[in-house]
Amino acid sequence: MTDEQIEELIWDELKRRGVIFQDMIGMPGYGVDPHPDDKTTLSNRRSRSNRFTETFGSARMKELLCKGEYNPYDYHPPLKIPFQDLFRFWWSRCIEQHLFIDEVLEDIFSYFTEEMRPPEKEKEQMDMTLDLDQLPLFTTDLEQAA
Repeated sequence: MTDEQIEELIWDELKRRGVIFQDMIGMPGYGVDPHPDDKTTLSNRRSRSNRFTETFGSARMKELLCKGEYNPYDYHPPLKIPFQDLFRFWWSRCIEQHLFIDEVLEDIFSYFTEEMRPPEKEKEQMDMTLDLDQLPLFTTDLEQAA
């Protein structure tokens, strides 16, 4: 999918579910006033429940983009958009790339540093195996045990 297709799909999902700005920033279970400028009706009559059941933005995006019915106990539900495309969309539209370049380069450097690390010699450890047959811990004579 292209970035334009991803954005269009997300906007379509938001519109289909009737999500407004107050849903995006409000808490689940709290009332949302879809027409806050309407002064002809009391706000408690206009209010409705938040469209999202989740609190955090990442979970709300899963709720919005999951295939089929959303299950809050499925931490990685199948999404309507492949992860590779979501990542590209995030990289090109949602962040300031120059803020992440040092982090990316540091991670790449750490990866190659670990790959180049010489194998550690195993430290000599005490032999902790026991032969219980050589120890008189358990007696086979029942008269001695009694």
